[in-house]
Amino acid sequence: MKKTIVFLLVCLMSAFFFIFPIKTKAASYMSDKTEITIDLEVSGAEGLCQTDDGYVWIGQFSGLTRYDSKEFVTFKEFEEDGVKHNIINVLSLETKDNVLFIQTNTNIFTYKNNVFHYVDFDFGIINDIDLSKARDILYISTKSGLYQYDTINDIVLDKDLETGKDYVIERGKEVIDCVVDENRNILFYQTKQGIYDEEGKLVYERPLDSEIFDLCAYNDTLLIGRNDGIIVRYDIKENKILDDSYIVGDQINKIIYSEKDRIIFVGTEAKGICSINEQTGTMEFASKLANKTQLVDLMIDYEGNLWVSSHNISASGVSIITKNSLVNLLYDDVTWQEKDANDKRVYAVEKIGNILYIASVSGLYLYDVNTKKLLDNSHIIEAVDQFAEEHNIANHDYRDVEQFNGKVYVAVNNVGLLEYDEATKQVVIYGTDYIGAHSTGLDESRKLYVSSIRSLRAFDNYLAMGYSRGIMKFDGTKFWVCSSINEKSVLYINKSNNGELLFDTTEGIYTINNSFTQVTEIGTIQEGRKSIGNGLKFLVDGNYVYYTLNSRLFKLDTLSKESTEVIIPYVKGSLVELSKVKVTSNDGTASYKYVIASQNQIYIVDSLENDHIKNYELYDASNGLEPIIANSSGFYDEAEQKYFFQSTAGIFVYDFKQSEREVIPVKIAVSSTELDGNKVYGNDITVGKYTYRVVFNLSVLGFKPNKGYSVFYKLDGVDSNYVETDDSTLTLSYTNIPGGSYTFHVYVVDENGQMSNEVVINLTKIRQTHEVFWFWVFISLVVLAIIGGLNFYILYSRDVKAEKREAELKGITIESIEAIARTIDVKDSYTNGHSIRVGYFSRVIAKELGMEGDELENLYYIALLHDIGKIGIPDAILNKPGRLTDEEFEIMKSHTTKGAKILADISTIPNIVEGAKYHHEKYGGGGYPEGLKGEDIPYIARIICCADCFDAMATRRVYKDPYPKEKIISEFERCKNIQFDPIIADVVIKLIKEGKLKTEDGKE
Repeated sequence: MKKTIVFLLVCLMSAFFFIFPIKTKAASYMSDKTEITIDLEVSGAEGLCQTDDGYVWIGQFSGLTRYDSKEFVTFKEFEEDGVKHNIINVLSLETKDNVLFIQTNTNIFTYKNNVFHYVDFDFGIINDIDLSKARDILYISTKSGLYQYDTINDIVLDKDLETGKDYVIERGKEVIDCVVDENRNILFYQTKQGIYDEEGKLVYERPLDSEIFDLCAYNDTLLIGRNDGIIVRYDIKENKILDDSYIVGDQINKIIYSEKDRIIFVGTEAKGICSINEQTGTMEFASKLANKTQLVDLMIDYEGNLWVSSHNISASGVSIITKNSLVNLLYDDVTWQEKDANDKRVYAVEKIGNILYIASVSGLYLYDVNTKKLLDNSHIIEAVDQFAEEHNIANHDYRDVEQFNGKVYVAVNNVGLLEYDEATKQVVIYGTDYIGAHSTGLDESRKLYVSSIRSLRAFDNYLAMGYSRGIMKFDGTKFWVCSSINEKSVLYINKSNNGELLFDTTEGIYTINNSFTQVTEIGTIQEGRKSIGNGLKFLVDGNYVYYTLNSRLFKLDTLSKESTEVIIPYVKGSLVELSKVKVTSNDGTASYKYVIASQNQIYIVDSLENDHIKNYELYDASNGLEPIIANSSGFYDEAEQKYFFQSTAGIFVYDFKQSEREVIPVKIAVSSTELDGNKVYGNDITVGKYTYRVVFNLSVLGFKPNKGYSVFYKLDGVDSNYVETDDSTLTLSYTNIPGGSYTFHVYVVDENGQMSNEVVINLTKIRQTHEVFWFWVFISLVVLAIIGGLNFYILYSRDVKAEKREAELKGITIESIEAIARTIDVKDSYTNGHSIRVGYFSRVIAKELGMEGDELENLYYIALLHDIGKIGIPDAILNKPGRLTDEEFEIMKSHTTKGAKILADISTIPNIVEGAKYHHEKYGGGGYPEGLKGEDIPYIARIICCADCFDAMATRRVYKDPYPKEKIISEFERCKNIQFDPIIADVVIKLIKEGKLKTEDGKE
């Protein structure tokens, strides 16, 4: 671990800045932004790393934490070969593919395929590690020298693999740090004397008055970060120190390089994060951070987010800074930041030349975009305050600002119209008295309200103004007040394509003639706007007028006069900004973007042609955005391609030139699989035969502001198609799956329609005895053997034994068949005892119909075995608690034909196949398996059908109570000629009424 010492005095740093000036060009990469802080189990963090599967790893004194954007898993110890190892004081992390290398103060561990491994070697005190991905060598800097760990063969080397040379550092000499230039595959290491290459050549001698705290190598450049705030540059190709160092001005703890953006990120001891544009040398601090001090590690994840770790125990430990184009304009202005929170509320902004005119609660502020400073505005505010005091006006916030006739006009609520001449600094205020004396069309009902101006819009020869009772215009000296607007507050004014004026009230959008005497509604929604909500903004775009109603956006076709809703995903709060802007790319190509803002979000949208917004950028509080104020107005600077938004905390600027348009698909992983609560890992999992529940725990590894994902999953053999759910469901479970082989698939799709990686897990569930095919073959053979043997024995006994013995054998036959029937019923937990009862009811009904002797007894045997086909139906379907799917019901219906096949070879019991095969046919047709009707259905099957249905209604099931006698009789009356043979149904009704067929216990 690098030592932390007190950095030099501020005055010495100022001298360094003077001696080593830094180039300043254009805007740099990192403007100030608020980061996302990560709430760790304990504060303070050291190392950061992201494995290829997308998990972020955080090293802490208390252990190693894995983070997937929603869940933390902390590892504190593991056991290997019977030995326990503690994972504490994790200082540094490296990775290649999905292998993680973990450095503590005295040990090296690896983590691969969810298994920890201890590198069995005594390194002593370890300072740092660095991985050469090309060589697969982990370099370990220690108090006693530099070690090389072969990550493929799991051995610590005595010699360099490629050159065969001994260690470049003798044992006993401390190595503080090392780094590998992957471009040239050259190693550099640091001792107390300075920086050496792998040949042992001193390339940079450490100054006596400073220490080296970090090294970073990239593209033939070696950066050497010192505790005095200087980053020395060494040209690896030319083997020389370069003259132009970077002067950061604070102790440098960590340096990383973004190849994609060509940006150097520097973590400092006290000033936060510094970004350096390698091309221009432009340097900027992101100073408004929760983690601002003792920044010891930085990392860029696969989405381009910058991660920061701090071992300051009073900070949050880890935070994420998302790369974006949104900047808080006034974050570093002392004058602005000292204002009360309420005084920072901005209603409107207008850019004239290089001056931003900011209309806020507390006044009109002038901001010079070149010097990035607020100008003196005291003369404006004093003039307004004096006017308000003279006229006893208490509240007078500044609502809107516009340029007209070379002057700046500001709507000051309750005061009137403020006119400001930048050239002469003169302030003129047009209050109620002036407007009343210099106006046309002003009636007495409006006279008291003309000073409550809220919105402005400049046209070629007049300035339009919306106030709390309507709309008026001003030509520089005189006012025209419209008296036909029915005293509605005008909140927003815009132009149509032909240049006419349109304005917005709570009840609709209107046009007005040039004389400001006639108002016409353009017709927004047929059922009336007031019943839906208040309109806030509208936009004229070709033949369409887009307008907002609270949090919804509508599109009005001005030709057909029909409105349709444009769906905006994940919108929060009312929509308060709506505009179309022209954007020019670097190659000169012009395109148009739509800017839509709610009170809490900013959408930059490619198109509004469809009824659902799909391609867009989204910015919200995670990007540092403060709430945008309603009934206000932003400004687009087309020359600079910047959009200025008004918020509760000042001005936010969106820079189209810095817009990050690349959208990277999110990653997904299965963090663990649970088998009845026991977690297992890997992509090939064996499930025990008695395991009831299988749970897949998902990790959606996206760290940018989340707009929502759809999760798609399927278990082959159970789900016929992919099941869709949202990303709030990250635990997927299956219960009571039969034994066999299954493949689980899962992936996510983001709001841009991009598909993540697909995770595939193979499950093999060991089959239970009754799920093995040969078991049921054996049972079937036993059944056939018992029935055949008993019948043979009965026939034989008739010839050799007395009638009494024959009766005994028949009893044995009955008991055997009843035992088989009970075996069938045990498989179906919902209908236990069903076969025995159906046999009994069938015999009672048949006897009433006149059947007797062997024919009656055979019917009893046939009824007992009518559901024998259920032994071939999977338990998951047979015992499913809910409604069966169509596919599952088709499988269930097959028990009739399966039973017929099992009984087909039994010839000793006549018509035994008919009972099993046709007991679900319906007298009126529509049954299964063959859809027979009427007398075409075998007689015994019609009897068993009635007995089967009576049992279903008369007995208690887990999902219902027994039906009362009256309801059963009613059902048999209703289903005559439909499901039941009418003659047999009448017999059943008679038996029920006589008490010979009873509910619940099934006995007379």
